Amino acid sequence: MSDFINISLQTITISLSIYILFQYQLGKKLLFVLLIGSVLLGYPLFMWQGIIGVFILLIFWILILSLFNKKIFPSIVVPVVALINLVISDYIVRTIFLVIRKPSAEYLQSISYIAGINLVICIVTLLLSFVVSYLLANFLKQDSFMRSYGTVFAILSVVTLIIFYINILIGKQSGFSDENIRANSVLFIFYFAILIGVCILLTRMIVKETNMRNQQAQYERLTEYTENLEQMYTNMQKFRHDYINILLSMSEYIRSRDIDKLEQYFNNNIMPISMSMKSNSYKLGSLHNLKMQELKGIISSKIIKAQELKIDANVEVVEPVEHINMEPVNLCRCVGIILDNAIEEAIHCERPFVHVALVKRGGSTLIVVSNSSRPTTPELHKIYEKGFSTKGVNRGLGLNNLREIVASCNNVTLDTQILDGKFTQVLDIAE
Repeated sequence: MSDFINISLQTITISLSIYILFQYQLGKKLLFVLLIGSVLLGYPLFMWQGIIGVFILLIFWILILSLFNKKIFPSIVVPVVALINLVISDYIVRTIFLVIRKPSAEYLQSISYIAGINLVICIVTLLLSFVVSYLLANFLKQDSFMRSYGTVFAILSVVTLIIFYINILIGKQSGFSDENIRANSVLFIFYFAILIGVCILLTRMIVKETNMRNQQAQYERLTEYTENLEQMYTNMQKFRHDYINILLSMSEYIRSRDIDKLEQYFNNNIMPISMSMKSNSYKLGSLHNLKMQELKGIISSKIIKAQELKIDANVEVVEPVEHINMEPVNLCRCVGIILDNAIEEAIHCERPFVHVALVKRGGSTLIVVSNSSRPTTPELHKIYEKGFSTKGVNRGLGLNNLREIVASCNNVTLDTQILDGKFTQVLDIAE
């Protein structure tokens, strides 16, 4: 009976710890599956394999989380960290109990002692999980960490767990003396402190690397923006030269007093140029409401590029947008990919257009990009496949990269529609 209470409390604690470490993102249905499955499997596995049964239970947690969560790395790391928390809490509590009061051998076997000490261990484990969850969440949401150190961190966590349980097995064989419990407590706390120190060091490295990447991205956007300004200045110089020629061409009509032909020439040649200049100026005018310079730079450069390709391109930012809750580098990459693909598709259409809108709705910011599309536009499930492209084999990495970036951000969704010759992509970024 005491073994059943002990194991049930521990498996329930680990399930709740996993739920906390995921910062409540798993849902109550999955929590229920973890709780019931852990309790039903925990006791039989312990009676069959002893303490080794925890590793079979660990595989169960990893499989369930992978099935529901669809993300392998957190599905492995989180249950391992939850088990480490339980082991650390177990030894801390038992050491404190030994220091305060050493119970008799008879009392150690009583149900009240077993239930009481395991309840305290559960509470300490959950409190420790709250602390660790914030540190772990910072790792899981950092793309650079996942790419550079994800595998190392997973291996380090698993090795730590194995070392802990090897020490537990050795202690079990020697009878779990008071000295053994104290020594293991010191060892585990020291090892865990080193692990936390490594994590903090990695966090600082990630922050520094992210800042450098953001600065590099801003520099690239500024360079692109400057190049577009230089191109606009060159075009203005050309227009100045053309303007002089236009005045000279009009002078002959004025000299001969041929007002009818002058009016015809003016309407056919001068007015279209004037309307085009006003139109292009208006289409970029609302960008003053966008206060994020790096995003403003990439949108303005892409719109200017589209206008140079004779595409009807405009931007609409009705109200001020000062902040978007997404890493600037990933945000600019997403918007750049969407606009590049919109321009490449629109240029092949009879009436090409690219329209961009930034809209605030509730607690989200929407970036909407719509463009003209050909009747032969591929099906949606194909355009996001790696390597797929209408330009040739192995050239279509942009939209696949876009999907991967969006998938790595918990607060970002991408909606795509094709309707009546109009291709629309909506990037929804929650605050």
